[in-house]
Amino acid sequence: MAERQGASPVPRNWSRFSMITSLTPFTVFQATSLALIMPMTAHASMGLESSDVSGQIAELRAEIAAMKQENNKDWLTERRSAEIRGVVQDVLADADTRTSLQDSGATAGWKKGFFLSSPDGNFSLKVSGQLQVRYVLNSRKGDQDLGPFNPANTLYGFENRRTKLSFSGNVFDKSWTYKIKGAFSRAGGAFVLEDAYVQKKLEGGLAIKVGQFKAPWMREELVSSSKQLTVERSIVNEYFNQGYSQGIQLGYEADSFRAWVWTGDGIGSRGFGPGRANSKDTNWDRTPTNYSFAGRAEYKISGDWSQFKDFSSKQGSGSGMMVGLSAVTQRANKNLGANADGTKVYGVTGDLTWDMSGASLFVSGVWTNVDSPNAGGDSNPWGVTIQGGYFVTESMEAFVRYEYMDFDPTLLTNVAKYDGFTVGGNWFINSSVKFSADFSYNFASLAAGAFVASSAGFRTDEPGEDGQWAVRAQLQLLF
Repeated sequence: MAERQGASPVPRNWSRFSMITSLTPFTVFQATSLALIMPMTAHASMGLESSDVSGQIAELRAEIAAMKQENNKDWLTERRSAEIRGVVQDVLADADTRTSLQDSGATAGWKKGFFLSSPDGNFSLKVSGQLQVRYVLNSRKGDQDLGPFNPANTLYGFENRRTKLSFSGNVFDKSWTYKIKGAFSRAGGAFVLEDAYVQKKLEGGLAIKVGQFKAPWMREELVSSSKQLTVERSIVNEYFNQGYSQGIQLGYEADSFRAWVWTGDGIGSRGFGPGRANSKDTNWDRTPTNYSFAGRAEYKISGDWSQFKDFSSKQGSGSGMMVGLSAVTQRANKNLGANADGTKVYGVTGDLTWDMSGASLFVSGVWTNVDSPNAGGDSNPWGVTIQGGYFVTESMEAFVRYEYMDFDPTLLTNVAKYDGFTVGGNWFINSSVKFSADFSYNFASLAAGAFVASSAGFRTDEPGEDGQWAVRAQLQLLF
């Protein structure tokens, strides 16, 4: 009797275990094992009460419920993992797409300046800059103090000679190019616009440029300040150079010949005397000339055009020779004042550039005629520059320059000359950094009334004094 009471609950609840089989094989195995064990336990424990068996069944139900919940968690975890795998696959696919776009030509990087470019190259932007930090030591004769900013004898100090930013590139296709460049003034730090133009290349080697840029006049001025042979351009160039002007230019380039014709608001050369008409950053109604024209032609005897962008010829760079000729004419109007009104200017300059694969030579001459009926009549200033460089090693270059200039101002014949030389060297540390140092000496006098180029490290001499000299050292960085 006791045996039936202990065993009878199991058969009556056996149907509950059929639900377990729908879970997992492991759950079925546990349930089956318990079903086999319970009769054995009942047989071994003849005196167990039915309440004890009910407690075991309740405990079994709790374990089964816990197993179901755990299985649900595992299923959710697997679902979550599948979703994460899908997200990862989407990200990888997007990365592949971006990589393929990059491979197709969309680029950003550095190539003589930081640049951005569209995949087809039809749109581009290049950002570049120039830093020139200079130290100047100047000495002149005499002991007269000419003012708080022009003391006698020795003077020295640092300056940021040039700090420039440039933005250039092309739009729509490579035939449409643009350039915007400005410089921070070394006296006050104001940002001043220099280049601002658009150029369109046409068929047959033609190109048209409009905006603000340098007219085709002095070659030394047309070569970038970052690519000069000495620390600073010659004093002859400082007196006759064209600076920046607003106008339009037509250019032509062939294999051995190229030329430019320009017309605009005026050229601001000091060599034009009262007819100096600076049209940089001016409004249309302030045009200082009735007309202004300039033209330049260059003939390449040998070499490549690209090698004439500077005045150095590195070892192994190849030889080349080029000659150039420029002419200019303009007439000032009343916007320059009553004395300048009607002043006519004619000028001509010629030059020779010779690269010898490790050595270089540059020779230039310039002459102008200034006819100013309201400001002293005619004058004919002129100047000559001869300079050469030689690479002692692959990165060290020595140079020398001689220049002579007669300003020929109508009232100052005794001080209207510069007669001096410069000697020094360049150290090309790398393609972007160059250190230069030189020594300049003037045999003539720069007394009051003479042209004095402070940018070259010179000051006004005392009356009757000559022999002024300057030492210049400069570190240049391009980016």
